[in-house]
Amino acid sequence: MRLVASLLCLGLLSAPGVARAQSSQSTEASPPLLAQTEPIPAAPPPPEYVPPPPPSQGPAEAPAERAARYSRFSSGEGGLLLIFTELLSGVVTGGIYGHALGTQNGAYVGGVVTGLTLGTAAAVYQYYVPVERNESMLAAGGAALGFLAGFGYGTTQKLSDTSRAVTALLTTQLGIIGVLAATAPYGDVSDGDTALVGMSALYAFVLTGLVQSTFVLADDRAIDITPALVAPLIGMGVGGLLAVPFELSPGRVFKLTALPLGVGAVLLVVGTALADGPAVPLSALGGVAATFVITLLATAEPPTEYPPSRTGPGLRSTRFQAMPVPVIMRNRNDSMTAGPGMLLRF
Repeated sequence: MRLVASLLCLGLLSAPGVARAQSSQSTEASPPLLAQTEPIPAAPPPPEYVPPPPPSQGPAEAPAERAARYSRFSSGEGGLLLIFTELLSGVVTGGIYGHALGTQNGAYVGGVVTGLTLGTAAAVYQYYVPVERNESMLAAGGAALGFLAGFGYGTTQKLSDTSRAVTALLTTQLGIIGVLAATAPYGDVSDGDTALVGMSALYAFVLTGLVQSTFVLADDRAIDITPALVAPLIGMGVGGLLAVPFELSPGRVFKLTALPLGVGAVLLVVGTALADGPAVPLSALGGVAATFVITLLATAEPPTEYPPSRTGPGLRSTRFQAMPVPVIMRNRNDSMTAGPGMLLRF
């Protein structure tokens, strides 16, 4: 009896401990409620389909040639200006020729046919041969001066309408083709060369006009403006030849152009108001020449290095040097005369 009572007391004392142990185990085994409330990340969307680039159009080219091409339609950045120049020159000269034929709608048909023909030829040319920016600008200037020379010559010489139109067409194309032929083997020309060619054309026109005016006023005869109209085209060619040994900065070319011609214009206006006869253009001619020499000496600068060409081997000879010097000569009557000169070293 005493043994049974002892076992009952021991069981009552151990029951709370077993309950506490079971509750602690259940608490540790259950996961935290916070982990169950976290959102499940969504799956990434599938990548968008990008179509491949279209295949290249046009003739097959080597990788090096395609890398050097300016665009898909041109080999150089001046190709568009060349096409526009040929289109415009073809429309003008072809229209004049069609009008000279005297047929119905001749001017329209001649302008359209000639413009499309020359424009297509220019488009094909600039696709295979690079035409750079300054090169195309010179070609446009050559077209304008060529048209001026041909049309002016035909008008002053009183050629027939057909002959005058053909002459203008040929001289216009001569100005364009001459520039392209001279620059194609060497690539683009520098800004200084472009300015030098423009300066030479302008000086050729002004000086020829002043010389003609001097002789006309001295002899009191009718003036023939044909040399003055043809001179700019010839002056452009002379400027191209001068661009080979010389490399001037555009700023210096502007000074050599603006200052002498400005002085000549002032002398011409003042002389016309105060005097008469051949002394007026002669004084303007002397003022232009003297101011040019002074400006040339005052704006002397170290030799300008010719920029490297992207499409050609270059055009410069580093062994050529030129320097302006005064020249003194003896006349036949035992007198002395002086003037500007140029010392050339090869």
